Amino acid sequence: MIRNINKLTANFLMAALVALNLSLPATANNSLQLVGQLTANGEVTVNGKRAITGSSIFNDSRVSVNCASGANAIVVLGKLGRIQLSPGTDIVVRFADGLISGELMNGKAVVNNAVGVKVNFTTPEGVSAADGKEAASLAVNTQKGTRCVPMTGKASSGKSGGSGGGGGGGAALGAGGIAAIVAGAGGAAVVAGVAASGRRGSDFNASFTLP
Repeated sequence: MIRNINKLTANFLMAALVALNLSLPATANNSLQLVGQLTANGEVTVNGKRAITGSSIFNDSRVSVNCASGANAIVVLGKLGRIQLSPGTDIVVRFADGLISGELMNGKAVVNNAVGVKVNFTTPEGVSAADGKEAASLAVNTQKGTRCVPMTGKASSGKSGGSGGGGGGGAALGAGGIAAIVAGAGGAAVVAGVAASGRRGSDFNASFTLP
């Protein structure tokens, strides 16, 4: 009788150990999966889809902020830190335990890392990095690609005949004029495109494509 009880106890313990070993890897993987959270102002997309404040940001996500006055975003990465995104920013965010990294295609990002968290972002110009020995704020930006310049102007009322028509094209001409100034100031700079559109009443923006 005692032998039978010992045998049953041994079998029970063995089955429990097998079940425990099978469940441990899944638990470990779940604990290592980090998820960020988005704070969005204005039009922000994640992997091409419109996103709002509270949206989850997973590793290798592409976050894009519209080039418009007041548009910006913050990717909060818990204990790792956070990434602040300016208007017109297009960035791929990657993160893991002890590391915030990714690729900045356009715009500007400010990365705030905690102690012990390294930072490494590639841009068209090179690499921006921090060793993580101390908490820091690292600005990552690019001078190539599309430059977003949010501006604010007054829309034409269009009430008068000839002058009203001229005023209607004023916003576009104003953006074009700024593009010409940018090209003149840079000397060798080439402005490939200018886009201006009315947003929220009197706000509009211009994007300049730089070499």
